[in-house]
Amino acid sequence: MANEPILPAEESSVETVNKARKIMMWATIAVAIVVIGVLLYIFAYKQPAVAKGNEAIGEADRIAMFEGNDSTALAAYEAVVANHGFDAGNRAALESAIILYRQGEYQKALDYVEKYSATDNVVAPLAYGLKGDCLVNLDKFAEAVKAFNKAISASDNNPQLVPYFLQKKAVVLCAEGNYAEAAQAYKEIEEKYPFYAQRAGIEGRRIQAEAQAK
Repeated sequence: MANEPILPAEESSVETVNKARKIMMWATIAVAIVVIGVLLYIFAYKQPAVAKGNEAIGEADRIAMFEGNDSTALAAYEAVVANHGFDAGNRAALESAIILYRQGEYQKALDYVEKYSATDNVVAPLAYGLKGDCLVNLDKFAEAVKAFNKAISASDNNPQLVPYFLQKKAVVLCAEGNYAEAAQAYKEIEEKYPFYAQRAGIEGRRIQAEAQAK
């Protein structure tokens, strides 16, 4: 009949469909906003910022290479760290740490090397090694051992880097009076890296550490 009311079940079904359509519409709009935001970040901010950073660190590299003045180069690298992010700022932090270490500014060097982030298996272990060297010079031997352990781990079985950092670790362990662990580190070098061990006189160091451990 003409005046017969709509059944509640039919009304609920229509509302459900309409709600689903609205949800899908707003979800699509939200995704579009996110995509637009990402594109704006990449093209309006990141790419120009990366270009400026690369230009700045290129100039700092030029100063370091051709002017031969650590103080001037350090100022240039520190300016890159302060004013630029991304790869340029990251590398500038490591370059600053290296110069400061050479100058004997171990705490400042440590502060900069801790800002550096690397994931490759060459620069990353060297950065951890530099951190360990800074800590040794600050008489923080336990922390230095941890840094050298990270350097060893990050070296990814590199036959030059691993024994090098194992030896550094052993020296610090001896400085702590932990001769037994130092002897184990030397022994690991002998067993796994015999060429390095022979060249660096590791056998004698191990024998001495073992004698002091008794």
